[in-house]
Amino acid sequence: MKTADCRSVTLNYTRAISAALKSLGLEVPAVARKALSGIDESQRVPMGVQEQLWLALQETYPDPLLGARLGRAMHSSQMGLVGYLLMTQRTLGAAIEQLLIYHPLVGEGGQFELRRGAHHVDLCYQPSFLRCARLRVETILSACLTQTRSMTGHPFRAQSVQLAYPAPSLAIQQQYQQVLQTPVQFNAPVSAIRLRPQDLEIPLVAADQQVMARLKPEADALLRALTHKSLQQQVSHLLQQEPQLTREQVASRLCISPRHLGRKLLEENASFRAIQDQVRSHYACQWLRQGDQNNAEIAAALGYCDESAFGKAFRRWTGVSPRTYRSQPEQAAS
Repeated sequence: MKTADCRSVTLNYTRAISAALKSLGLEVPAVARKALSGIDESQRVPMGVQEQLWLALQETYPDPLLGARLGRAMHSSQMGLVGYLLMTQRTLGAAIEQLLIYHPLVGEGGQFELRRGAHHVDLCYQPSFLRCARLRVETILSACLTQTRSMTGHPFRAQSVQLAYPAPSLAIQQQYQQVLQTPVQFNAPVSAIRLRPQDLEIPLVAADQQVMARLKPEADALLRALTHKSLQQQVSHLLQQEPQLTREQVASRLCISPRHLGRKLLEENASFRAIQDQVRSHYACQWLRQGDQNNAEIAAALGYCDESAFGKAFRRWTGVSPRTYRSQPEQAAS
């Protein structure tokens, strides 16, 4: 049985993508419009539906710089409550702190992290998705870079944009720097915007403590509602983001002991092993169908010590070997 992806993104973010496309003279592909048409105004967009949009964009517009262009065309006001909350902070550092807390309200597809070095600070983004990953990550980082300039009144200039992807041709690299107006470095350990430590003290032009104080309780309530899920859902959510996590690591993330985790899941008629198998089998089948990774890479991404252990688990889930599953796409996709 395949697990349902319980993650979602805000409708505002999806609309911001559509608006950015329009400003670039592009249209939302028809297949994506159809998928999005069923989303109610009061709902968030399920991750699966959002991925249909990205897949359609990648297929329709094979521009290697599409993500950089989309992010540059977005505005803080299009991010809804979170955008306004960031804009009203006193300094850039305070805005980044709020981003680290409230980014799930915009989308649950990855994690922001602030890493401090001796002479720089990296605002890192680590995705928990594989489909169209480069396009989506570059859109997010480009949008963050553009909105940072807007919030600071344009005095801000990042040291560089770090991309954890292979370097394209020199001509394309130059286009990246022209579009992003920042040096771009490829083959980085993690995708990030690199800042100077003193950049965190840059004041924001729309800083307003009174407005911020009114927005924060609403953001807190929405975040509580988003994260208030059954323990089974919480475990599934963590494993969807990082399928290689062990029982002990998941328990640590939830601030409980592994034994207590097992007892609480049993009360919900669930078990960690069953949830883990659901998530891992779901991603294994998806990744094998996509064909972008070999079996060893999939095994490592799912937390197996080697390809053999992954093969045994996959046969237990599906009754066939990964190689057989990969060679039968019609059967695998059914």
